[in-house]
Amino acid sequence: MYKILVCDDEIKIRETFRDYLSAKGFDVTLTANGEEAVSRTREEDFDLIILDVMMPVMNGLEACKEIRKTKDTPILFLSALGEEQDILDGFRNGCDDYIVKPFPMSVLTEKCNVMITRYKGNSLQNEISLYGITLDKSRKKVTVGNTEIELSNKMFSLLSMLMENKDIVLTREQILTKIWGWDFDGDERVVDTHIKKLRKALGEKAVHIKTVIGGGYSFREE
Repeated sequence: MYKILVCDDEIKIRETFRDYLSAKGFDVTLTANGEEAVSRTREEDFDLIILDVMMPVMNGLEACKEIRKTKDTPILFLSALGEEQDILDGFRNGCDDYIVKPFPMSVLTEKCNVMITRYKGNSLQNEISLYGITLDKSRKKVTVGNTEIELSNKMFSLLSMLMENKDIVLTREQILTKIWGWDFDGDERVVDTHIKKLRKALGEKAVHIKTVIGGGYSFREE
């Protein structure tokens, strides 16, 4: 039975979701604001998180950013805000999908099934091995040959992004948005600093991180 966390400040909506999704075979946990949702995700794992955007205490956007610091669970935003900028804000804060109210419960259920199925399929690929480097996302572990190396969370995320996008040039802006968040207001050269540290940690395998002049970085064969 798949576990879904539903977060909405309106009790009738929460109960409607619980009753409908439970009838469809899901195990549903309810929370009333973003702060409660973040707390529950720290206590247990879910297969899908559904967040309302406009909530008291902590809104859905803030909650999503907090959850993304430790979880890659798929997140679906629900909102009465349906303008282009509203939807873009949702994706930039880390959601996987966005649905505008009102909507049929059958559509919500189908989205739940699709998002969970896709996530479960991707979860099977938690381990990436390329050119003698093995990255285990589930255990946050990286080995070069037979030697485990220590990486900070940002460096681990950076290496993961590079390896998952092998042979693709990633711009500094893309890396900043994915790892530091779209609202990061520091210098984009922070990416260069972390690349330098990552190369040092990888030793001789650092040759696979290529600098693309005028572009960014790419993970390739030597």
